[in-house]
Amino acid sequence: MTDARIVVIGGGFAGVAAAASLRARGARVTLIEARPTLGGRARSDVLDDLPIDTGAQLITSGFARTVRLLGAQLERSTAHDIVVRGDERFPLRFGSLRSLLSFSGLSALDKVRLATHLLPLLARYRDALDASGTRTPPSLDMESVRAFVERRIGPAAADTLAEPPCNGFYNLEASKVSLAFYLTLGRYGSEGDTLAPVDGWSAALGSALADIEVVRDTRAAALDVERDAGGRAVRVSIRDASGRTWDGSAVVIATDPRTAHALLAPHLSPDDALARWLAAIPIRETLTLALALDSVPPRDAFGVFQDVRTARAVSACVVHGAKHAARVERDAVLAWPTPAAFDTLRAASSESIATQMLPEVEALVPEVRSHVTRARVYRFEPGSPIPYVGFVRDRANGAALADSVALPIALAGDYLTTPLIEGAVASGEHAAARIARIVALG
Repeated sequence: MTDARIVVIGGGFAGVAAAASLRARGARVTLIEARPTLGGRARSDVLDDLPIDTGAQLITSGFARTVRLLGAQLERSTAHDIVVRGDERFPLRFGSLRSLLSFSGLSALDKVRLATHLLPLLARYRDALDASGTRTPPSLDMESVRAFVERRIGPAAADTLAEPPCNGFYNLEASKVSLAFYLTLGRYGSEGDTLAPVDGWSAALGSALADIEVVRDTRAAALDVERDAGGRAVRVSIRDASGRTWDGSAVVIATDPRTAHALLAPHLSPDDALARWLAAIPIRETLTLALALDSVPPRDAFGVFQDVRTARAVSACVVHGAKHAARVERDAVLAWPTPAAFDTLRAASSESIATQMLPEVEALVPEVRSHVTRARVYRFEPGSPIPYVGFVRDRANGAALADSVALPIALAGDYLTTPLIEGAVASGEHAAARIARIVALG
């Protein structure tokens, strides 16, 4: 054990990964989380006595860093997805090469083009498509996934393979998403078994924080730096709105970039490159409509993706319980708006959002009809970083700026890597390594 005390701000995957890594190096760690629960955009909640993950995310065993972090808190899942087109429902595991080639929603010619143009890229660049974003070839980041798939395979393939994951997972049109990110998503989606948290993501993350002081429902309002007579930073303090403080030898800021900017800006010059970069990162807000049911819909599919050509309000749904093998008497369905609908719904009341989205949810999962006991809208502000065309070079530049800060501070978050759970964990581990060097941890 060392005398070093490190404060970590943020209890999402990046913050928990940083805290666990620092504790393993012998530091005393305090983690401060603004919400009552851990998890960030993947946090858990209880809706009408039903435990849910508000982002409903699953991972695969290819998320090696995340699996190391959470270990026994993960269980194998048989969940798979379907694409709904009119009255037809096509099974599909996004990212799985075998699933893509057997997918009956594509023509034989499109499958030939898929095997000729897209799948070889996944195979060729597999090792470089790491969620840390440090090895992604810039050549893959020069056009959108929509443009590439439409040009190389065809418009129908773009509608079926590119739009659903971009619309449903990130609330973005595929024309605004980098091919490099899509290939990275495919790489991780195709590797190994599908995994789900045994008791939800918040509980899984909590299990990784043994021997770590966790302060919940507390928002960091300011960061103060104490300097010695020579001007060297020797201590960092975090204050909340009530004036409570937490002192440490160093701090990891594992928040969204806007919060990171607010905490760092007073300690940087107005024209500082990092401050400008943090303030300019494109972010997309998202929301989730969660519906508690008094019944259990069929669990033949976890993700249910809407045909983008007919979708108006809803891009995708998930049957929450389909990711677990346990039999329950009730379940929940979660739904996400289309990118176009979100721009209208973002300012609407929760009641209005539920009213506008429910008809399409019922069309995708008919068993929802007449079985909803409670609805709740989760708003995720400021939202998710956008993996736009050119994001790879921009992230590399931002990560270098973050590592050059002449303070005992490290930044963490998937806006520094790739916007995946694995990218968040990678950034947390990188931040811990930076702090370990600064305060000379073992």
